[in-house]
Amino acid sequence: MTVTQAYKQHGAHGGEVFRIARETGSAPDNITDFSSNANSLCHDITEEILFSNMHGSYSDYNHYPDTWASELTAAIAEHESVSTQEIVVGHGSTETIFLTFQQLKPKKVLLVGPMFSEYARACSIFADNYDVLTCSSNTGFIPTPAEFAKSDEYDLVVLCSPNNPATITYPNMQEIIQAIHSPCILIDSTYREFLYGEPEYNATHTAQYRKWCNDGTRIITMHSFTKFFYCTGVRLGYAISDTDTVTELKQGKMPWTVTASAQKAGINFLQHIEQYRERLPQMRIYRAMFTEKIRTTDVFNPSCIFSGVNFLFCQLKNPEHGATLYEFLLARSILIRLCDNIPGTEKGFIRMQVKSPEEWKTLISALQDWKTYLNTSCC
Repeated sequence: MTVTQAYKQHGAHGGEVFRIARETGSAPDNITDFSSNANSLCHDITEEILFSNMHGSYSDYNHYPDTWASELTAAIAEHESVSTQEIVVGHGSTETIFLTFQQLKPKKVLLVGPMFSEYARACSIFADNYDVLTCSSNTGFIPTPAEFAKSDEYDLVVLCSPNNPATITYPNMQEIIQAIHSPCILIDSTYREFLYGEPEYNATHTAQYRKWCNDGTRIITMHSFTKFFYCTGVRLGYAISDTDTVTELKQGKMPWTVTASAQKAGINFLQHIEQYRERLPQMRIYRAMFTEKIRTTDVFNPSCIFSGVNFLFCQLKNPEHGATLYEFLLARSILIRLCDNIPGTEKGFIRMQVKSPEEWKTLISALQDWKTYLNTSCC
């Protein structure tokens, strides 16, 4: 399969290194993957937790898993300072997203973009219709409270903060939540743990959101283990809401979706969370360094280079060349996330994970080659 064909079959997500390797005839280990937002700077901690001994995460292979993940739920409840009745654990956050739409049956949904594509897919399956409120790069992708003036027309409003792919943590979340008069607000908090040690961390807590919302509006927050704990293959996430909503979600949950090994891994991850948090200062240093290196390539619009949590979101100076750049880099065994198919995203934005300096040297060199190639081909 040619690189062009591989691009045309580019999936809905980043991190599809196995599919890309298969379609390009390469080995996965030979592809430098910047398209996933998983916390690869902590790969050694995760490997130690998962594979250090035979009595670890994979030792319960001969038993049906606990459908309600009771032990893990208790650990999450302690971590989040909520009751166990306010948590439902799922096979990644994707299961809890679809479970929410399946059980709440919203007829009309408002997605605040840019927005993870699975929300749009859930809307297309379970909702009658949905709208996307597209936030502009000119405003830093931050919606204004005034944009929610007609929120009472929607059964569900979906926000993502810290935002994937735009990196922004909404600084005006209190005003936004108070402006929303929909009966339900879903906030995707997948990347919240990357904020630990920063002022935004406490401001993005579920308890804080509950204090801000209007009477009669319920809050659901979505969480994932996969990004912060670098375990995308484990598939583990959870949702937090009031007990009535969680009970409603559990009524539609299939049994045994969260494997015994995933449950045990989740408990171990939370027990070792301080080790992951200790890596955050170094990650932020790498993020600043990576951002400056990206600027020096002169490939991206300098006013549209956004960095936050553990990735960058940058618009090309020539947005129409996104597909060509994707192919150019893939031919050099470098995988990036072209975000043109993410709902509410302006054309020509690229998402790139923060990695170590050794890993990004190849990308920077390739981007410089791309700049030369573009100048030559345009002349």
